[in-house]
Amino acid sequence: MQGGSDEIAGEDATSSGGRRRVTISDLARRLDISKASVSYALNGRSGVSEETRQRVLSLAAELGFHPNSAAVALSASRTRTIGIVIARDPALISTEAFYMRTLVGIEQYLNEVDSSLLLRLTGEQGQDLDVLRRWSRQGRVDGFILFDEHNDDPRIPLLKELGVPCVVVSSNAPDDGVGRLITSPERTVTLLLDHLAELGHTDIAHVSGPFHFVHEQLRVQLLQEQAKQRGIRVTHFEGSYRYEDGAAMTRKLLAKKNPPTALVLGNDLMAVAALRVAVELGTGVPEELSILAWDDSPLCELALPGITAVDQQTMERGRMAADLLFRIAAGESGLHWETPAGVLRARDSSAAAPRRTG
Repeated sequence: MQGGSDEIAGEDATSSGGRRRVTISDLARRLDISKASVSYALNGRSGVSEETRQRVLSLAAELGFHPNSAAVALSASRTRTIGIVIARDPALISTEAFYMRTLVGIEQYLNEVDSSLLLRLTGEQGQDLDVLRRWSRQGRVDGFILFDEHNDDPRIPLLKELGVPCVVVSSNAPDDGVGRLITSPERTVTLLLDHLAELGHTDIAHVSGPFHFVHEQLRVQLLQEQAKQRGIRVTHFEGSYRYEDGAAMTRKLLAKKNPPTALVLGNDLMAVAALRVAVELGTGVPEELSILAWDDSPLCELALPGITAVDQQTMERGRMAADLLFRIAAGESGLHWETPAGVLRARDSSAAAPRRTG
């Protein structure tokens, strides 16, 4: 196994009340001994004196320390490494907040349990399958976290055939025997449409990511259904999450005789692009056009005006994905977890719909 000792992270007895999780590093620091010694004592292994073992166990009991799921999984892990292969343009990944914040959450979690992340960014022509197959056969990882599920996704049957655990981060929840971290867009759709309806908007445009992604298909479906219930007309346009797409779509929409009064963009990059184009064209934001983003980020917060967006708690979702994968690596199967609901961050880019005559 990589990484030396079998380190354990734990939770104190009152963690559900909001207190910080107790880790093996906390025990080592309080006792002024090495993390390896704490690990040996907790695991009942040789390498520490009986006096040290009792000191560790006593402090663990005092702090309400309990091994978390990752600790159990690591005992059976071969590599202590999670694999992530993303079939997207690296230039987009480096600028899109969703992936960066998700990866930070995963890394924070792995650091706590002394494990590693093996990351590869590939092109979008199926190269990711080759990497999944090669790493699996070489035994380089204990499992994979998969993003951007699409129709008839070949990665899932491939990993099932290879016998490698995986967690699919998706909006979809089929009973296919693999772990899933499920983020339903229903809550986000409700937040966005309720906000726009309260402001009096009845004609909005939605610029999404690629329609072949399962989560985008569900977003479009729910937006259409819920908008109709609120008397709102929504028009959908397929984008690619790129800044250039957000700019081009906004120019096209604002050139219409009767442009929509609000734009909902599929990510922060496209929303910033929409704001910039509106300013260039002399369209007042939010006086003439409200702009909202599906995903919040520092870009939305720092823009002028600040862009209304939904905080999807992506760092916490990254932590959950890693924890779920470790549970499955420990022998639990077919686990489905739901992520926490997003929170609307209302800023100055959204306001009451402009009155129109004629």
